Amino acid sequence: MKLDNNKFDIICNTVDNGIILINKNLEVQFWNKWLEIRTGINSSDIVGNNLLNFYPNIDEKKLVRKITTALKLNSSTFYTPQISKFLVDIELGKVADKVFDNMQQSITITPLDLENELVIIYVYDVTLLSEINFKLNEVKEKVEEKNEELKLLFDTTMEAIIVFKDNKIIDCNQVAIDLFSFSSKKSLLDKNFEQIINNKNILEKTSDKPFETTIHKEDGASFKALINIKDNTFKSQTFKILTIVDISDIKRKETLLAEQSKLAAMGEMIGNIAHQWRQPLNIISITASSTKLKKEIGLLTDKVLIDALKLISDTTEHLSNTIDVFKDFLKEDKEKSLFNLSQNIQNNISLIETILNENKIKIQLDLDNDIYLYNYSNEFSQAFINILNNASDAISLNLSQDELRLIRISTKQENNKIIISIVDNAGGIDKNIINKIFEPYFTTKHKFQGTGLGLYMTHKIIKTSMKGKITVLNETFTYEDKLYTGAAFKIILASHT
Repeated sequence: MKLDNNKFDIICNTVDNGIILINKNLEVQFWNKWLEIRTGINSSDIVGNNLLNFYPNIDEKKLVRKITTALKLNSSTFYTPQISKFLVDIELGKVADKVFDNMQQSITITPLDLENELVIIYVYDVTLLSEINFKLNEVKEKVEEKNEELKLLFDTTMEAIIVFKDNKIIDCNQVAIDLFSFSSKKSLLDKNFEQIINNKNILEKTSDKPFETTIHKEDGASFKALINIKDNTFKSQTFKILTIVDISDIKRKETLLAEQSKLAAMGEMIGNIAHQWRQPLNIISITASSTKLKKEIGLLTDKVLIDALKLISDTTEHLSNTIDVFKDFLKEDKEKSLFNLSQNIQNNISLIETILNENKIKIQLDLDNDIYLYNYSNEFSQAFINILNNASDAISLNLSQDELRLIRISTKQENNKIIISIVDNAGGIDKNIINKIFEPYFTTKHKFQGTGLGLYMTHKIIKTSMKGKITVLNETFTYEDKLYTGAAFKIILASHT
């Protein structure tokens, strides 16, 4: 592949993200201006050298594996750093209220030249989004503190705080004044709740935990909010404290994350489809050529012709079915639908079975074919495939080719609940991190693969979209008289009634 170097340099040096051209041996071929400015490393110093010479803390095995996968599938893949949330150390300046010392990064690896095994590594700055998630978690903890602690933080927190007595506002902080577009605290005092929020039911709630809702203001505007309401007694008087955080921007960014995850899954699916089509296309080609040859040498009988045409027809139908399954995966769910759980799971496995076969992973199914769900089938597919991909990564990392590589999938119905279990034999997850693997931007020194965006989005899909529950624990089980240990994911959903 021949590159127009001048055009390549101009484009890559004007984009607002880092670009590294690198080969499978981690030898740097290009290092753009964005990286020069932020790392202090000149292109002339790093080009031609191994990236590890400058950043020895990089997870070399995983980075090489991701580059190899991108080249093999000829599609983009995500690299989620496990040691830290950045590929290259970029120290942030001395900014007030900063959360992280180093730039948080999202890394995408895209094939450029398959013949020379070159890929482009894109480095995106996601520090702001990471800080928002970090601060949101802080807010959730703050709203659960006692009234005395809230008072100390009254005018220093990022949440709006309003104090009511007998349904009238007696105090508030500056954030609340700004949130509801009032000119001063005096403008809010003595107002009834309904005068600032057109939803009286919110005030009647008292919850131990924050909850999300849509707030409609007096002027007709609305915004997504995280709310906590507590009743507090002080000097024999009862006060109601309403804490509000505007999460509209966070919700928008979460939607972008979901779309990014879906695009990544689409890229992987396209690669799987390409793998699965090679053999059927070869069968059609060989059958057609063989039939033509037999006709030319006079050996083509009616039976041979009918058998050949049937084989071509059956193989074509298989290709068509593959397209239909892939189209279902890409289709946007506009509303819930009734679907057969067993058929959905088998379709999902068929989408990635080529990769599973190449990794010598055996799938053991114990499915109840009579279970139907009334829910979002495509979102379930995305969550399910994310778990399978994580299990596949863990197995490939921890087990040799000669060892049994197993994923067990089972479904059952108990009363009004559907239970889906996915268990691998990769050795399990470190007990120190198992409770954190669904968290976004999780930073830890561990070797478990796939604990970033994939599992975070899986948790969001099951819990938020499908109103279900997902858990993970380490489980020991017997298979063919031998004991194995692995990660056991359990999904619980409401059955169709």
